[in-house]
Amino acid sequence: MLGNLSDEETNELIYVLSENVRKNFLTRTAVESQLFPVSHYIHVACCILYDQSFQYKILKEVAKTLHPRDIAKRSKALGAYLNQLAFNSFAMLYLHGRAQIIHNNLKEKAKGNSNIVIEPEEKKKETKFIMDFWRHLSPNYRNDKSLNVVDGTIRVLSQDTIDTLRQEMVPVHDKPELIKKLKRTMAILTSRNFLAQAECRAGIFEQGPYETEINDEVLIFKEFLQLHAGEDPIGIEVPMIEHQKTKAKSPFQNVIFGIALKNMQKLEFNDWGTLFSEPSDFSQNITAIGVWTREFVHPKDLRYPNNLGIIKNLSFDVLTPLANYAQQALNEMYVEIAKWDSMKKLLVGVNVYTNPLLIYALHAGIGRKWDWTWINDVLSGEKRSDLVNADDVKRYIETIGKFHEGVHPFLARFFRSKKKRKADPSYYALQP
Repeated sequence: MLGNLSDEETNELIYVLSENVRKNFLTRTAVESQLFPVSHYIHVACCILYDQSFQYKILKEVAKTLHPRDIAKRSKALGAYLNQLAFNSFAMLYLHGRAQIIHNNLKEKAKGNSNIVIEPEEKKKETKFIMDFWRHLSPNYRNDKSLNVVDGTIRVLSQDTIDTLRQEMVPVHDKPELIKKLKRTMAILTSRNFLAQAECRAGIFEQGPYETEINDEVLIFKEFLQLHAGEDPIGIEVPMIEHQKTKAKSPFQNVIFGIALKNMQKLEFNDWGTLFSEPSDFSQNITAIGVWTREFVHPKDLRYPNNLGIIKNLSFDVLTPLANYAQQALNEMYVEIAKWDSMKKLLVGVNVYTNPLLIYALHAGIGRKWDWTWINDVLSGEKRSDLVNADDVKRYIETIGKFHEGVHPFLARFFRSKKKRKADPSYYALQP
């Protein structure tokens, strides 16, 4: 039964993730967006996930139908709806919200409020469930069965799959203009994605490096998901994504680029699917490239290993229409977003960090069980959805907005000594 963890097991998982997130924080450049209040909306979203039991309510219903290991195995493919970034964020964002609430409660108790309960028993139960769910995700997704990225690799594909894909790639030793075109297309798709996703990384994923049959050659993939191709195959209303539905249409809902490399000094990935390489510009190291798209299969119909969606090889003729789409969509979205007030910008970001739990519900075939338009309740003041209390969301927005750039002060815990972090994890052990 999911959630049947001891306090010790739960605390160990909290510590492992705390140290993992700290490591990833230290490799990330902190740049606050000029368009979106990124830190502010992330902290608000995390409060919703934990304090309103948003994540627990959805996942406990998912687990009645589908075990998390099956969700993870269904994701062992290119262009998967869920990946290492999603699975790491699954626990990270929940614990982030939990840490904010515990920090606030400890502060209130220190002021003399003796009636406050730092972590109620019901919330401990929910946390054990979430951590138990999480520990079945990445180990069933990754080839090395680990919880987190420990060796700088994200490898989920079989060697047979890698060998097949490599055969479909085209040598580029004498094609510098094609490499230049590929890089430009990926760059403009990246810009389009960041604006579509309120300037976060959702929708982009990188994985590898995979060894090929060629000596000293490795293969990496960069995936662009959630491109607007005009159709809506799911048909479930989710607000705050209207700006993504541009007049410009992508020829595909997703596109995957494969790059074969030689003589690289460094190729490492973190849990967020970000590549760190030496040299950083590896244009001269590319030996072959490939482009693919993955057919749409409803998440509830995916099965491992034989029905994960057909990967279709594409010609390089698609690079120009993809780049044109991305540039036109970027222009359209920028004009639209510039008209928004600060509340809408914030709520669009909140949506990016909360409503992707719909994907887990879709895997279980229960996506229509809830009304996902609850963000509209925050704007209108009406209560139509049973997922979230809009008044509490407004309270989070106001409270967190008082912190510098919307950054919650509990984050300072990540920068304590190793000895202190071991005794008292950054995301807090279960509270007595």
